Amino acid sequence: MENLNKAKELFRDIVDLNNYIPLTTSEKTKQDLLNAINQKEKLILLTGEAGSGKSLLLRSVYNDLKDTKKVFFVANPYLEIDSILELLKNLDLRSHQILLLDESQLLTSETWENLRIYADRGNVTIVFATHDTDIKKLLEKKHFSTRINYIIPVKPVSLEEMEKFILSKLLKHNFNSIADMLSKKNFKKIYAYTKGSLRATNQLMYKLLDVVDYFYKKDPKRFDKGKIDNKYIEIAIMDLKAK
Repeated sequence: MENLNKAKELFRDIVDLNNYIPLTTSEKTKQDLLNAINQKEKLILLTGEAGSGKSLLLRSVYNDLKDTKKVFFVANPYLEIDSILELLKNLDLRSHQILLLDESQLLTSETWENLRIYADRGNVTIVFATHDTDIKKLLEKKHFSTRINYIIPVKPVSLEEMEKFILSKLLKHNFNSIADMLSKKNFKKIYAYTKGSLRATNQLMYKLLDVVDYFYKKDPKRFDKGKIDNKYIEIAIMDLKAK
């Protein structure tokens, strides 16, 4: 149980490619995106709720392509827009160029339009990762609705995939005893709160392991059965909601 503090770091809410878990849903989405890129589509939207895993998926795609394609990844286009536009001005259109833009909902309407114009020039694929809530506004603009080639949704994961997500992280780093503490009852409780959001899952697991560590240090006998009671998950949820 002394490893609880180390184990919780696996669930810290950061985009770390080392923590990418190839779930069925995310791998299908990733393959759909790679297929669209390889077909040299011009404008692609990768959409999903906040915390659905878009950023990590986009980084995984970049990692797969960077050794064989001319691909550029921008984590925060709002801060780097001048560099992006300068890059696009100097692209060699004789070869296929790929631009992956995370957090695209931060871009201004003017910037979206500039990027669309550059994509219209020819051999450029631009992937915009953006929140579901921003899609409707974008598609209301006639010049965009007729030019978006693909809209690829990142869907919430299933209960079974969420369980695999948690256990794979723990087992990959040899936290087997902690993985054994989690029961089907625990996973159902976690899923009822997170509703398939990977970010919410990370946040809850981080807080849960923190809570369990606290109570274990106060009274190790609470965990003689080697299992985590759902009351600790409830405490973790209340703590998250209080913030």
